[in-house]
Amino acid sequence: MGKETSIVEKLELVIPGFHGYKKKELLREDDRLVRGKVAEVLAQARREMERSLQSCAMVNCPQLVAIDTMRKKLMPLESRVRHAEAGYAGYFDRIKFREDEIKKLIEYDAKMIELAEGIRDGVGAINGGIANPQALGMAVLDLDDKLNSFEEVLDKRMSFAAGE
Repeated sequence: MGKETSIVEKLELVIPGFHGYKKKELLREDDRLVRGKVAEVLAQARREMERSLQSCAMVNCPQLVAIDTMRKKLMPLESRVRHAEAGYAGYFDRIKFREDEIKKLIEYDAKMIELAEGIRDGVGAINGGIANPQALGMAVLDLDDKLNSFEEVLDKRMSFAAGE
């Protein structure tokens, strides 16, 4: 007796291109996973920055307000990434993502991972510079540049996801 054909195999035989639908769903899942990773890296940076604030306050460093400003800038970025458009659109949704558009979203997300890791490293430089005011000042300026670059890429990603 031969092997029975599953319903999915039957659909693949009857509907040309059905296997592509499955691939698109995997791309959407990849997009969601990458954004989750970016949000987690930003959350790590935020927690580390909160520790920097505590250390800075204990030694009365001159960059306390600047570090707090960076923390306040980081928090909404983390939230925006975590809740960004997921690349999934139902039948009646206004925006539908094609496979090439999902790949573009993933490219944005890969750039955001790179930038988020740079932000996390920048926060580490702040921690290392608390005892040295000059190094701390440079680390704060560098982190501000990294946050601005990240926000720019995120804005482009959000505009792209919104179909603009």
